[in-house]
Amino acid sequence: MFKKSLAALAVLGAFTGSTLAADVTVYGIVDTGLAYTHDSSDFDALFNTKHYVGDTKSDNFRMDSGNNSASRFGIRGTEDLGNGMTVGFKLENGFKSDTGALSTAGSLFDREATLSLGGAFGTVYAGRMGSLISDAGSVGFYGSMASAFGSGWSDNISGHTAVMANYQTRYNNTMAYVSPEFAGVTVYAQYAMGDTTENKNTNDRYAALGAEWKVSALDIGFLVDWLDKDATKEGVWSKNNPNIQDQYTVNLAGSYDCGFAKTFVAVQYFKNARDAGSVLDSMGLYSLDTYKKMYGGDAERAETALNFSRAAIANTGYGIHLSTSFEALGGNWMAGIGYMDADIDYANDGQLGDTKAYTASIGYEYPLSKRTKLYTGAGYVKREANVSSTDLLKTSWEQESYDVVMGLVHKF
Repeated sequence: MFKKSLAALAVLGAFTGSTLAADVTVYGIVDTGLAYTHDSSDFDALFNTKHYVGDTKSDNFRMDSGNNSASRFGIRGTEDLGNGMTVGFKLENGFKSDTGALSTAGSLFDREATLSLGGAFGTVYAGRMGSLISDAGSVGFYGSMASAFGSGWSDNISGHTAVMANYQTRYNNTMAYVSPEFAGVTVYAQYAMGDTTENKNTNDRYAALGAEWKVSALDIGFLVDWLDKDATKEGVWSKNNPNIQDQYTVNLAGSYDCGFAKTFVAVQYFKNARDAGSVLDSMGLYSLDTYKKMYGGDAERAETALNFSRAAIANTGYGIHLSTSFEALGGNWMAGIGYMDADIDYANDGQLGDTKAYTASIGYEYPLSKRTKLYTGAGYVKREANVSSTDLLKTSWEQESYDVVMGLVHKF
């Protein structure tokens, strides 16, 4: 009994020492609500003389987590090292408040796990973190200034990302730098080394450079990023293969607060993106099951086709999103519309298809306190694809979806 008491005192002392050495905060968000989703799609395809036709409709009413803000739990802290230097950490995981499950199976800190060092030179971050182009975590600055909805609420109550290219929220094994603010300007840089064999061409490697300028009621952001697509299978795909085309995006966003309303605009040009407006993903083009159906259940051929598609399909085009927020009826209203148009180049052979996406969203948040709010919203997304690369490969696809949600968010 005496030994157990000593052990307990030692553990308590260790935590007390840590508390004295660093400023540590436990925080989180719980968002639980109800959602109704309607989906309908029309599919007509010719593939190697086989004709596929399908019209589907579905309606779903459910309890859901994160319709407005992703439910999360985290620990963050800083320590003053002296001479203007600080060290910080942030460990944050997502969870489903309706079931209690982790957002990512087998991953505890799936939203962020970073260590940072700050000083007069700025702040350097290392670990798993949000991408600069997102509105996630410690360094994701662009998403929140590009739309009144940020990256969006539910799938169909969307921000600018619904009409932009291949949107990756977070990366592992990442370094980022945030400069001090000078004359209203902050500079950001980021590099992600990949997941399995870091800094090899068998990984997706990501780099981004951005800047934000704030002056009075005006906020302007600019960002360019690059994705070095993985070579899929070393020895089969090499970086000398012209089918593997790296992705680039150029992004410009701005907002202006005129007092009674804040207006946002975001524009993106993308080249060689895997997807844009989530059109190809919604079609199932990046699903292994899709290729198994095409090849009669042959798993090996299906996996080869999926890997080839991930490497060789490229979308080039543009997206634009307009949105606004304003106060009325005791709360905050948001509304936005967007449009995307892209050409598909398959296997770098000049065989083109065309994709489009349209979106419209409206939302309302009513504060019950500084930490708690009610919300409701509705959103609509339409996606289209038309591909006619050869007489043996023709596809026409159209999908319409909308969400209606309501719920409660509490921050702690």
